[in-house]
Amino acid sequence: MLKRDSALSSARLVWFAMAEAQFWVGVHGVIARGGKLLVLKRAAPMTYKPGAWDLPGGHLRVGELFEQCLAREIEEETGLIIGPPRLLGIHNSVGPYLQAIFACAIAREADDIRLHPHEHAESRWVAPSELHQLELIPYLEGILRRGMLNFVNDG
Repeated sequence: MLKRDSALSSARLVWFAMAEAQFWVGVHGVIARGGKLLVLKRAAPMTYKPGAWDLPGGHLRVGELFEQCLAREIEEETGLIIGPPRLLGIHNSVGPYLQAIFACAIAREADDIRLHPHEHAESRWVAPSELHQLELIPYLEGILRRGMLNFVNDG
């Protein structure tokens, strides 16, 4: 029985790896405060779109809930703890990618935003009307065009 359970576990791991290799789900948070939202500049070592501005978030792991992924990624990337998020929508990108976009509130204020220099070079609070001045990662341009950030008022 132990040998069979081990074989099933190995088969599941292979299936999960194949699923992740074929399709990527990004989970991103719109953290708004005072009419501005938090954006992060991707670091030079990043393979995809270094220097582009992005929302905090990352890739969903197989078996992980969207909300768990979002809380994990935001804390890893910024040191911020968020409260329960609200789904704003899903954005399809070119290729095997989609992004789930959530509105988030900071549950516990931090003294500062702590970035990992190999992932992000800078953070900024910007009004939605200022986003067009920045080089944005493509999905962020898309959700801006679709009006998914309209709930953030320019104060």
